[in-house]
Amino acid sequence: MKAFCKLLLVTAIAALSGAPALADSIAVNVGYSDGLRGPGFFPSPWDGDPNVVFIGSLAPFDSGAIRIDNTSGGPITIDSVAVTINGAGPGNAPNVWATHFPLILANGDMLILTQTTQYDFDTSDIAFIPGAGLGNLALGCFGDGSSPSQANTCPKVDIGINGGPATEYLDSGHVLDTGGFDFASVGNESFRWRLIGTVGGPEGVPEPTSVALVAIALFGLGVIRRRKSAA
Repeated sequence: MKAFCKLLLVTAIAALSGAPALADSIAVNVGYSDGLRGPGFFPSPWDGDPNVVFIGSLAPFDSGAIRIDNTSGGPITIDSVAVTINGAGPGNAPNVWATHFPLILANGDMLILTQTTQYDFDTSDIAFIPGAGLGNLALGCFGDGSSPSQANTCPKVDIGINGGPATEYLDSGHVLDTGGFDFASVGNESFRWRLIGTVGGPEGVPEPTSVALVAIALFGLGVIRRRKSAA
């Protein structure tokens, strides 16, 4: 029992720590920033926080957001970032940061890309998915590969670094398009930062599940200690 609880605790803590999308170079996170509709799960860190290189406007925000963490151990050059929303053509989201590339990002720094003026990267309003809604947030990526549909019909982010070919990252959790529909119909559109390709609602994962696992493991260890004390 004691060994099981310890294993459960270790597993839960590992889940909380997460893993980079590309461990030896960059980690890519996505979020949505909504400062227009009351409280929500606004992405943090943000502009002005330590180690943040911010390309965006002043508040208020109503915009998708991309965070690129340099985990390489040295400086990297980011050559390009292009966004496609729901298979509506390569790079169909406005490329509002093109003049900022190439950009050198120091090791440990985070590049945050969001609106450069209000509504110029409002990705919740681009290319809705028929049938999407609050009860169907786990859309994943789908499509038949025919034109104009792509084989992966979910938001994708193509990032080029260090002069190499761009790498495609699939937002299968539909953060940039807030679930495949305009989340403003529900309320605040903010989604916390989430490693691209992971799923969940605006609050993100693995927070709820992992916290529950930690609580269960700690409770189990507490029961064991109480039994030893009573013995």
